[in-house]
Amino acid sequence: MDKNELLKMVSKLEDRVLVSRLLDKIEQCRYSSFAYSDFLSPYEASVSKKILDRVKEVFYKLTGGYDGAERVITVISNDFIEEDIPYSTPISLLRISPVTENKLSHRDYLGSLLGLGIKREKIGDILVSEKCTDVFVIDKIAEYISYNLDKIGNTKVHCELCDIYQFTPPQKKVRSINTTVASLRADSVASSGFGLSRTKVMDYFKAQKVNVNWELVQSPSKMLTEGDVISIRGMGRIVLEKVLGNTRKDRISIIIKRFE
Repeated sequence: MDKNELLKMVSKLEDRVLVSRLLDKIEQCRYSSFAYSDFLSPYEASVSKKILDRVKEVFYKLTGGYDGAERVITVISNDFIEEDIPYSTPISLLRISPVTENKLSHRDYLGSLLGLGIKREKIGDILVSEKCTDVFVIDKIAEYISYNLDKIGNTKVHCELCDIYQFTPPQKKVRSINTTVASLRADSVASSGFGLSRTKVMDYFKAQKVNVNWELVQSPSKMLTEGDVISIRGMGRIVLEKVLGNTRKDRISIIIKRFE
């Protein structure tokens, strides 16, 4: 493993810090069976995957505590990781239930957790529902949260640790959109996928609220390919699932999946 060559694969300073930490975790595997990262954003996970795919002497798995998690940790081992064999991961599931009826948002929960002095990288997905909210956290802080978190804003809450292996992931709302676009530019696909005018989409680009494959993109002319993910802050995300080819009017027929 040539560390310098791996570090050259990324150019941003924050990405180089991420890769450096990842290489330290790989080094830990020489002395223990497994090594774990903190929670990674989808973009950080994609960078980690790109690096780990180049390292031949280790095996890895990305997991957020349940199938389909957005924020994940990297599990690294010098032995093969069986997909169908449960193994210990440092993730706990914390269920937070308001004592009185109150509509609390994702931002409310995250703000209160950070208010306890917890770093963002120790917190995974926060799944808000009507009756309770499930939060995936690094297990070392789970009990600390359960003992110290008694309010979200002005709303009293009850916390309990749950069995992560009995968790049922929520059904995500996905809509398939068959449409045509003039080109595979990011602004054109985003306009069709989110049902927005090109002018409104341009406003989101100017406000730096558009990500492609979890990375901030400022150029609306960026060309997309199948599988690319576009997210707009506050609007959700879409996936360019399939490019079907040109129509008789020389437009491009595509299928977009929209997650709401």
